[in-house]
Amino acid sequence: MTWTIQDRTVLITGGNSGLGMATASLLAERGARVVITARDTTKGDAAARAIERETGRMVAVMHLDLADLSSVRSFAASFTSSHDDLAVLINNAGGVFGSRRETADGFEMTIGTNHLGPFLLTNLLTDLLVRSAPSRIINVASVAHTYAKDGIRFDDFMWEDTRYRQMYVYGHSKLANILHARELNNRLADREVTAYSVHPGLVKTGFGGGGDSFIVGLVVKLARRRFATPSDGAATTVFLATDSDVVADAGGYFVDCALSKSTRHAKDDDQAARLWNLSGSYVGS
Repeated sequence: MTWTIQDRTVLITGGNSGLGMATASLLAERGARVVITARDTTKGDAAARAIERETGRMVAVMHLDLADLSSVRSFAASFTSSHDDLAVLINNAGGVFGSRRETADGFEMTIGTNHLGPFLLTNLLTDLLVRSAPSRIINVASVAHTYAKDGIRFDDFMWEDTRYRQMYVYGHSKLANILHARELNNRLADREVTAYSVHPGLVKTGFGGGGDSFIVGLVVKLARRRFATPSDGAATTVFLATDSDVVADAGGYFVDCALSKSTRHAKDDDQAARLWNLSGSYVGS
């Protein structure tokens, strides 16, 4: 089957602003049936209408809060009951937090929002992805995974006993995104479901500027004038969603529309499998 997203369903988490909205717009232009999620559906609706005006394509909006596993389960049940196709799942939504806080389920917020929520969501949508094959999963990660210098902290995964440092915790979650994509590909590629991770670059969005870390927020605001536009940042994700030949590098980490170098931890299949098992024990799937 020749790969195309024309008239196929693409699901993008956190598609109501910034990188996610730009990705949704570009994929709608290419003929995909785009569904975006948002914690605030009023903002989601506004984004969808803006994309529709720009592209002439309808965009659907569904509520999802990745920091609440009951919301993830409710969303997945609703989505699978109303859709019989899922060509591409883009795990885009995420956050960075200046101090330690917890999700509705008692997980450290960065790990819960950036990894465990998407992990459960992907698991719950896997049967639909398999039925829709060929299909793809794209995890929006970051070069910040280099902050996880010792790999996944299996002995203190929730940062309860280690001094909380914002970028180290964020980097830990982004390493988890890369390893999650790697393990997904190991498990699903033989069923024509391929997975990828991507660093979108430094993008001019509101990300990182609204947290409770004054220093990081200030640095982001001062540096933002040199950042790429959201459309530029979305380019590699769009490439992974649309390119026919990229399956040859499935499981890989991509930057600037090409397979890229990552840390040794990001290529550790044993660590990826161990993370999968640990994550499953937390989310119950």
